[in-house]
Amino acid sequence: MLHSLPAHPSVKALSMRFVNSQNSTISDWNMTLIDNSTMTAIMGIVCQANRSSNNCNEIGPIYYTSTPFYIEPGQAMTFELTGVNTTTQLWEFHITFYGWPHDGVPSNEAINLASASAPTIEWLFYNSTSNSIIQ
Repeated sequence: MLHSLPAHPSVKALSMRFVNSQNSTISDWNMTLIDNSTMTAIMGIVCQANRSSNNCNEIGPIYYTSTPFYIEPGQAMTFELTGVNTTTQLWEFHITFYGWPHDGVPSNEAINLASASAPTIEWLFYNSTSNSIIQ
């Protein structure tokens, strides 16, 4: 049976890495994603769900100078998440991104206009005790 990559944008979390603590309940982390689809994914926001207040607080992404705002198929990107709430062992993240179904990399204009199109939102969970990602 042949399997092909999805024709819609899709990302998968590869890792989470501690950067530093802001205080006893808030810290900064690096997240690495891979584009596991057949189209470029333009990044939107990353938020951390807070079920008790029914909010999703924006925590990133914060890009490093060499990181573009998109991930090409099969490529990985690392960015920082700031202000991650660490009061529970299981963290829920919502990653928003937009598909770029064209050849070549998206222009700056396309990146700026991406949020006007329909987003894809990937939910994932990170278990800070076992250092495992559930997606």
